[in-house]
Amino acid sequence: MFILNFYKYNELMQNKLIINIILANLLWSFIPVVVEDLFLEVSIIMVIFLRFLISGFALLILAVILVFINNKRSKNETISLRLLFKNLLHKNRRFFDIKNISYYFYLGFFGIILNVIFFFLTLKTTSITFTMIGFLLSVIFIAFYEKGVNFEKFDIFKVLYIIILFFTIILLIFVGGTGAALRGRPLTLNGIIYLLIFSISISFLYIAINRDAYSMEETKIINKNKNYKIPRFLIKMSISFLMGVICMIPLALIIYILPIETDLTYEISTFFNQFSNFFVILSKWELIFLIIFSTIIPYLLIFLANVNWKSENLTYSQWSSILNVIDPMGSIIFSIIFVNEYFPHEILIIFIFLLGVTFVLRYSHEVKNLVQAVLLLKIKKGAINRITLHVFKYYGITSIIALVGIHDLLLNIKTSSIRDFYNLINTRLKPLTDIKNIEILFINKIVKSPN
Repeated sequence: MFILNFYKYNELMQNKLIINIILANLLWSFIPVVVEDLFLEVSIIMVIFLRFLISGFALLILAVILVFINNKRSKNETISLRLLFKNLLHKNRRFFDIKNISYYFYLGFFGIILNVIFFFLTLKTTSITFTMIGFLLSVIFIAFYEKGVNFEKFDIFKVLYIIILFFTIILLIFVGGTGAALRGRPLTLNGIIYLLIFSISISFLYIAINRDAYSMEETKIINKNKNYKIPRFLIKMSISFLMGVICMIPLALIIYILPIETDLTYEISTFFNQFSNFFVILSKWELIFLIIFSTIIPYLLIFLANVNWKSENLTYSQWSSILNVIDPMGSIIFSIIFVNEYFPHEILIIFIFLLGVTFVLRYSHEVKNLVQAVLLLKIKKGAINRITLHVFKYYGITSIIALVGIHDLLLNIKTSSIRDFYNLINTRLKPLTDIKNIEILFINKIVKSPN
């Protein structure tokens, strides 16, 4: 009975967390509709500056409040603010061994700020439909990147998935180009360049955002109090936002003084001129919506999903990548409803059908490539506690159970590819001299108790 209730609870929790990801994507999909009229009055640089400056401070304050509530109002293990900020100087072994502060800079500036700048420029100079091509292109870029570094193989599902995405992009080029011309924004070389830069930068964001690593001190705390992850993620994003915004200012100054006139030069000039109306602009409902409903709340939703994710099937990152088609689909549908975006209804049905097929194919691909296994470890005498804390931080290890008998530790493993699995075994675990033997048991199927 207990096992049955446990599985039901896990299923219910997973469904709720999937809804978190869906809601976050739906909130993001409102952005093009909200900024459509805002860009007529406010520089896109000012919109970005205010959105991420305020959101960065809000997430940082929220992280501190959550730490205080955890330490003063709950019985959970204490969370150290000192350790949270000390983590900024910890080396990130999953991102070229650079310090986390540098990792947050790359994430914030190249992954977020540049991404949003060129996303907004594409929106302003073309059409919403054409801009959505950037999201689909990024999916293809990431697929080829993962193939290039041998993270994944191209099975039949992945190949079909990419082919259908190409057809969908061609459809959006036709419809988006027509819609842009009808709005007096015919496609130009500049608009295409903005789209490509946006696609590349958002691809970097998707690749880099999960390349995080915990220090051994953090691993000890997480093992006692998983809620540590929430303020940790909030601080990660707040620092990324703030560093990205800070670095945007000198970049804006450099572009401003260059003798070449571009769309970005105009936006930067307007940005500096609008500083005297800082608080008036901040009070606009569109900007308030962007800060609260398109930044703070969506990130909280995905953080909560990430921290509490427990699934016998796909990981959080896999579900997140599968559901990212909701953003461009939602943006197009909302733009048709709210701002009368050009998109013939019969072609819209085809578009939704194609994205639905890509969803199914992507899910099939992820399920097929999911690797679940159990590792049984024999550890040298006196080294069990040390090894447990050391290996728990490795990607793919979801839980560790101490045993009595022939083996000392049982590791539950879940990775998105066989390459990741053997990388964990051969480059992370086998070199550890305290591990005497590793026995691998692959999980073929999980049978649940019947209702």
